Amino acid sequence: MQFLHWQHLKLHNKNIKDVRKEFPDIPTMTKKDTEKRSKRRVKCEKQIIDTCNQLYGGMGYSSDKLLKKSETTTRNKYGNKNVMKTDHGKSYFKGDKNPLKDPESAKKVSESMKGRKSPLKGKTYVEILGERKALERKLELKKSGAYGCSITPRISAPQLQLFELVKKKYPTAVLEYPVLDYCLDIAVPELKLCFEYDGSYWHDIEKDAIRDHILESYGWTIKRFIDKLPEYIN
Repeated sequence: MQFLHWQHLKLHNKNIKDVRKEFPDIPTMTKKDTEKRSKRRVKCEKQIIDTCNQLYGGMGYSSDKLLKKSETTTRNKYGNKNVMKTDHGKSYFKGDKNPLKDPESAKKVSESMKGRKSPLKGKTYVEILGERKALERKLELKKSGAYGCSITPRISAPQLQLFELVKKKYPTAVLEYPVLDYCLDIAVPELKLCFEYDGSYWHDIEKDAIRDHILESYGWTIKRFIDKLPEYIN
């Protein structure tokens, strides 16, 4: 659904009343509406996390129970915990099992696409989403939740420098620690203490606030450093 967001008004020097007159058929979202939605989303996310923790011991593959169950089922059925490494999985991308190798299916797809020019054709992620969102999307495509992040971490130089500082104070600190459905930059698990390094270019205040609120509700303490590293850790 399309909204006229209150933050966009600053760019055009307009207020909500002006926009409602100019675009009467498009709903507007005020700052108050945004705050209400954020609170509801936090509550909903917390309920989901609580339920998954109670039933499975974690979210998705952060739960050892769900991960082992999935791997066991796939291995028993196909002979490997990763179905795409088996002949069965590979067969869907070649030969007769590939839908687009079927002349009838290919013809249907071709007919359905005739005369429908995609507005996204020839455009980059930057043109479609904007620079910041495009970079976020590229990172999202490279990972699969907190579990995937912890297996294939992408550690920046400032994050590594911060980690070395934290280790001097807390020797048990670890990098890319999965908690709930998040992956913490640096964590001291037994103290439920988290250190995050954010470049201002990537910084999303609303998203981070929701994330921090959920983690804090589970007893975690979050310390953030934006663009500047401390000389030492207290």
